[in-house]
Amino acid sequence: MSGNRISPITHHRSPITAVVLAAGAGKRMGAPKLLLSFRGKPLLAWTLDLVESLPVRRRLLVLGAHASSILREIFGLNSSPPSTHHPSPITHHGYLWKVLVNPDWEEGMGSSLRLAAGHVDGGMLVFLGDMPLVPREAALEVLFRAGERPVAPVYRGQRGFPVYLPAGLRPRLLALRGDIGARGLISGDCDLIPVDDPGVVLDIDDEASLATAEAYENR
Repeated sequence: MSGNRISPITHHRSPITAVVLAAGAGKRMGAPKLLLSFRGKPLLAWTLDLVESLPVRRRLLVLGAHASSILREIFGLNSSPPSTHHPSPITHHGYLWKVLVNPDWEEGMGSSLRLAAGHVDGGMLVFLGDMPLVPREAALEVLFRAGERPVAPVYRGQRGFPVYLPAGLRPRLLALRGDIGARGLISGDCDLIPVDDPGVVLDIDDEASLATAEAYENR
């Protein structure tokens, strides 16, 4: 079936790209974190499946430290990782993804956002690959509020994911350095959506957070 089975949102001049950041090493887990089994499938697969359920036309995955292992275990590919300069098309469950490998992944999240920003035309709906419990309803709300300003869900005062970054931020995204991500770019100018679900802020960094996520039931 076509990789665009859901009708795309059409009120933007340039299509929104869903971007999944999955370049880190996850060293605190002692193994490739994004390939750890979570409720019967790899941790990263939860985010990929969520993105595939949304009405977006374009999907971009940024890999790094464990690119070859992820491509093999999740996508069934045994070839060399894609180019670091040009996105390679790959399918997952019949949906088309463009995949980039970040050669500067050790620099931190900012380097992955910078790389992604160089390969999109419009706004970006940014997800983290280690957040398996983001509710679809929250992602949809962020997506449908997307416009000229950043948008993010907030749980009990803590800003979460996914975060929408409008095309107007692209020049500043291209100048990002280090592990600061986009926090400094959207402070004070972000449309915050209150949600009553900790899944928007729960990322898997260590055994304790994995246990917390395993015990939580929102899906």
